Amino acid sequence: MDIRRGAATAATLELRERNARIRRAARKGKTTSEIAKTLDVPLKIVEQILAPIADARLSDPAHLLNNGAVAAGHSAADIQVYWVGFLTASGRLRGQGASSTLVVTLGDRSQKHMDVLMEDLATPQVRREFCRSSLLGWELYVRDQSLCNMLLRWGIPSELHGEDPGVLDDLPQAFVAPFLRGYLDGSRTTRGASRPRSNAFALYGTEPALTAINTMIRRTWRIESGKVTARPPAAELKFSRQDEQAILSHLQMYSVRVRDRSTR
Repeated sequence: MDIRRGAATAATLELRERNARIRRAARKGKTTSEIAKTLDVPLKIVEQILAPIADARLSDPAHLLNNGAVAAGHSAADIQVYWVGFLTASGRLRGQGASSTLVVTLGDRSQKHMDVLMEDLATPQVRREFCRSSLLGWELYVRDQSLCNMLLRWGIPSELHGEDPGVLDDLPQAFVAPFLRGYLDGSRTTRGASRPRSNAFALYGTEPALTAINTMIRRTWRIESGKVTARPPAAELKFSRQDEQAILSHLQMYSVRVRDRSTR
């Protein structure tokens, strides 16, 4: 069982799917009026779901993926996408509204690593604290409603809203490597010492997320050997040895600044 998921009613699942369809259409460049008409959803609902989020240093995926530009004061696009990948693997969102909290599993990662995350994505007034979990080890709690709401749009797993792997279907090729580098680093924090050291490249997470990642890798780099296997409490995505090396070579070619900052 994936601890990031809770039981959901049929009505909750239907609401999640509606919101996911609206966000998916926005990522494809549709206007709110076009989305409302196409999906037969009241315009006010569409506008509410896609309303601008103030005070967030993470770009809206619909804006970033369509325009490629970031607002003043934000980290570069590939740095943002790196952290989206990292948090897709190691983060989850709890609560809603003013109680919204991002929880990040640290594993053996240092506080300095999390300092870089906060520097890149959080505003100075954001509250954070570290907590020791008997199941997962050290965790970072970040309490910031704006950041959590924006991460929700990026599909970060949420106890209330589930996850949205569909974001990966829309990632441009230029963002695949930073996302995957972040996911690999985040996946390793959640596994910690139990991760097999012999594997040069293996990803862990939910089956929907790993299936979407496998499809993204196949689409972007024509790598076909990926296989998702259920290994409770998480699924595993592995490739042939030759394809592992090909993927790692792609990851080494993306922005050096992101890679250097992510391993501080």
